[in-house]
Amino acid sequence: MITLSEVVNNEEVQALVQGAQKQLNSLGYTEHSSRHVGIVSKRAGEILEALGYPKERVELAKIAGYLHDIGNCVNRKDHAHSGAILAYNILKDVRNECK
Repeated sequence: MITLSEVVNNEEVQALVQGAQKQLNSLGYTEHSSRHVGIVSKRAGEILEALGYPKERVELAKIAGYLHDIGNCVNRKDHAHSGAILAYNILKDVRNECK
């Protein structure tokens, strides 16, 4: 199973989070850097844990929270769609590295 640690330490993910922040800075948005995605990740995990979900689901929620804004490096509008495509490819590669 892919872990949050593997995602956070992935160089491509780090570059996308930094790129998203640069894009949002230029548009005048508030902070959306690794601090923001770290908070979202932590809270998503806490919510699922409090609801009694299995550890695997809690870990997936943390990963989703961490990756939720990476699409902003492409465009603010529809960033969820761009982010989903980026995340899919990253997670597929991370999973293949684990094998």
